[in-house]
Amino acid sequence: MASRPFSLTDWHRFLFGNASWNFLLEVLLRTGVTYVLLVIAMRLLGRRVAAQYTLFEISIVVTLAAAIGVPLQAANRGMLPPLVIALVAIGLQRLIAKAGINYRQVETMVATDVTPLVREGRLEAAELKLAAVPREKIYEVMRLAGWQHLGQVSRLYMEPSGSFSFIPARPAKPGLSVLPEIDDELRNEARVDGYRACLNCGNTVRETHAEEFSCSHCGALAWTYAVTEVERR
Repeated sequence: MASRPFSLTDWHRFLFGNASWNFLLEVLLRTGVTYVLLVIAMRLLGRRVAAQYTLFEISIVVTLAAAIGVPLQAANRGMLPPLVIALVAIGLQRLIAKAGINYRQVETMVATDVTPLVREGRLEAAELKLAAVPREKIYEVMRLAGWQHLGQVSRLYMEPSGSFSFIPARPAKPGLSVLPEIDDELRNEARVDGYRACLNCGNTVRETHAEEFSCSHCGALAWTYAVTEVERR
């Protein structure tokens, strides 16, 4: 059907395009079918998808959205193609999920693996670079979880879903503060004399003049005072 030229008074074209008024009823029916299809698809994909997405699961959801979006609005597109696409996407996801149970390599290939970003109070620069996570993001995540400095954390993992998990250090040791620099009062209150922390990775040493040496963990030369936890009032 040839499209009509645009006119400011042509409200039918503005609101409905080249479709007829009756297509509104079909849109309602298509929307209902699409909603049921998505509910069934998410149910078949499993509770893991509904909780937090991995990269592979995000791609499945995007595929479903792309397949279903066009037929909702285009009168010349049927509903069978998106149904077939949805079935293929669901089948592929379930097949790979089952293979991942028996072969961990399959799971890590499509969903990535756990990434250790902090070990024994020190940032792992290589892992941060690989995961494309800046240091300030780690500090933000730690603050939101209630941590005040790196010495409180034995391990910080980035999960395949993109979330973060912690293993606390027992006991905690002085470490690099993750509090914002604008909060000088709390940072100074937590200061520990006799300890220095590497500004680059958080490695903590007991040498008073540590700034004269390079960090044994990352080789950086920038040092600051280490801190301990300040008790909450």
